[in-house]
Amino acid sequence: MFRKNNIITLLLILFISGSCQVPDKQPVILVSKEYGNIMLNWLSRVDNTILRINMYNVADDSIAFWLSEADGFIISGGPDVNPDIYGKVSELERCGSIDHRRDTLELKMIRYAIENNIPLLGICRGNQIINVANKGTLIIDIPTDHDTIITHRQEGKHMVALVEGTFLSEIIGQDSGLINSRHHQAIEMIAPGFRASAFAPDGIIEAIELVDRTEHPFLMGIQWHPESMILESDSPFTLSIAIRYMEAVFERMN
Repeated sequence: MFRKNNIITLLLILFISGSCQVPDKQPVILVSKEYGNIMLNWLSRVDNTILRINMYNVADDSIAFWLSEADGFIISGGPDVNPDIYGKVSELERCGSIDHRRDTLELKMIRYAIENNIPLLGICRGNQIINVANKGTLIIDIPTDHDTIITHRQEGKHMVALVEGTFLSEIIGQDSGLINSRHHQAIEMIAPGFRASAFAPDGIIEAIELVDRTEHPFLMGIQWHPESMILESDSPFTLSIAIRYMEAVFERMN
């Protein structure tokens, strides 16, 4: 049952400010590709001292340095992941444009974050490539491969249902709600060690997370764009995610 909770964001902010000691060091957040300052503006609602690095613009010989400096990783939205990476090279013509640099960069970031227990959040494409990096697969094109009347792309909006008992449901604090949507691909086979934590009404997986949370401080992928919902201050599907993500960053820095 959907429960309205217009004050959840305020309560979460008060909880973090009162219970977490923010370190003196400036948090270094690596975004795989930033579009303008949208991700920075979203995270700055939680902490305005963040040093955001747009990794797509970083020279190849500096990537290793920034990986070693990172306190958090965000894999952002963008074009289709190369289907060759998850065993569907024959489907390449059904995909949009492929950015090989982006694929290589993000796989490197994901593996580094997992190996070094650094908070990792995937958004839209980021959700998909986290799944692929861990041996999952993707639906190539929802409109043709999945029987649905829901609009998942072109700024669509639809409901999602959270899976009870998941980390995401704990963060959101309610069992369903309205989110934005702009994708034509989605998770098909979930990667080993992960589970679905949210579904669209047509059964499309809208979020994944680790089955065993003790394996990593924060590792999650979500299909919607919370960074584009910051004006919807009464929605727990935006700022509450940034708050819990930054809490994990601060915990690792302490």
